[in-house]
Amino acid sequence: MTTRRPSRTSTGLFLLTAFAAAASAADYDLEGRWLIGIDAVSNTVGANDRADGLFIEETAPGAGLQFGYMFTQNFQVRLYAAAADHGTSNPDLDIRVGGGTFDAVYLFRTGRQVRPYVFGGLGGFNLESRQADLLYSAEGPGMAIGGGVQVMLGRRVSLHGARRFEASYWESLD
Repeated sequence: MTTRRPSRTSTGLFLLTAFAAAASAADYDLEGRWLIGIDAVSNTVGANDRADGLFIEETAPGAGLQFGYMFTQNFQVRLYAAAADHGTSNPDLDIRVGGGTFDAVYLFRTGRQVRPYVFGGLGGFNLESRQADLLYSAEGPGMAIGGGVQVMLGRRVSLHGARRFEASYWESLD
């Protein structure tokens, strides 16, 4: 299972910005708008019982991208993709975890500057291990669920923080 969560720095920046935001309390009408977002993620992988002395960094920084559409004031769909590189105790071995989902998002508190939300989605995930000229990969379907808070900083700019839980079934190994 893979979990993406904001780093402590991102969480602090989010809270500071949320409290210092100078946006007006006007109605934030996002209905019928396309949305794009760039995310800083912290990717966490579960323990590997078969590592045979190989240490894999459990948490690694990464990046994400989301592209969505607001159908109503409360309902959004989005494509979400993110990846992170995990270091290992072997300097010649790199591990990358990535994936993408199609998410449905429900936002609470219509017309407010601060809006909590929940989401769920289905997609696929990929894990790659590269050592010199050898590349091993595992792919499989998965799901994501989570929640967060969106803060409108203006009529067209928002900041959000979320906790995302992902689970996948690694069905193929190349």
